[in-house]
Amino acid sequence: MTAVVTVLMATYNGRDWLPEQAASILDQEGVQVRLVVSDDGSDDGTWEWLQELAAGDARVRLLPRGERLGTAAANFYRLIAEHVEDDGGYVALSDQDDRWLPGKLAAQTALLDAGRYDGVSSDVIAFDESGRRQLLRKSNPQRRYDYLFESGGPGSTFVLTPRLVRLVQEQLAQPGGGARSVEAHDWLIYALCRAAGWRWLIEDRSWVDYRQHSDNELGANKGLRSALWRLRKIKQGWHRQQVLTLTDLAIGLASDPARSELEQLRTALCDKGIHGRLQLIKGSAELRRHPRDRAVLAALIAAGLW
Repeated sequence: MTAVVTVLMATYNGRDWLPEQAASILDQEGVQVRLVVSDDGSDDGTWEWLQELAAGDARVRLLPRGERLGTAAANFYRLIAEHVEDDGGYVALSDQDDRWLPGKLAAQTALLDAGRYDGVSSDVIAFDESGRRQLLRKSNPQRRYDYLFESGGPGSTFVLTPRLVRLVQEQLAQPGGGARSVEAHDWLIYALCRAAGWRWLIEDRSWVDYRQHSDNELGANKGLRSALWRLRKIKQGWHRQQVLTLTDLAIGLASDPARSELEQLRTALCDKGIHGRLQLIKGSAELRRHPRDRAVLAALIAAGLW
């Protein structure tokens, strides 16, 4: 049976890249594709181009434009919470400026069809306007708590089962529940899947050409400017607060003994003194997937910067 995949795309001023990305989605073979787009008040011709696309292709649906949401995460939360049909199909997420490789959806839905996983993502190939290409490996072995500290890769590589989509919808629907305060939609989705005790696969291959340009909201996390920006956010407490929010959500989903272990981790996260720092450093091997990232995080914790 051919898999049905609803692709959710959040757009904002992406007119220069949309034709290539939309074509790479709608040309996917071996699946039935539907493309649902939420535009966040573009003023560069994106909305007009999308209207032409939808008028010529019944598989494309545009959501009415409302008040400006302001972030990609908020736009994706709108799409997930309000505009996924509960018909048993899979859901994929798409940025507006990448390129999907042929066969992406057929291969990833086949992995989900096997029933072992509720979410799948992959490595990506970053590329820029000069033609430089670089593999960004996200598929280092998962650790016990990596989902609280990082996403399972770029959201543009994600494909989700219906029950995982329903779980995300339930969390987004809870007033004051904290899910909508997570500023990276892909991080939230990965965390909820893992917190529920469900399995996630990060493929050690790339299905996405991940475009890098000055308008990227987060980008590839490469280079001095990106490193300095992230260090500033860490010193301001942003990352620690996001981790705490996700830990609270995970505690609400976990069953014993995982819940009690998460509560112990939360106690250490809330203690910025020497005892809490020592506990986090002691357990740092379980907090990030890449050995370099674990070492950096441990150093930041030891220095009192995280």
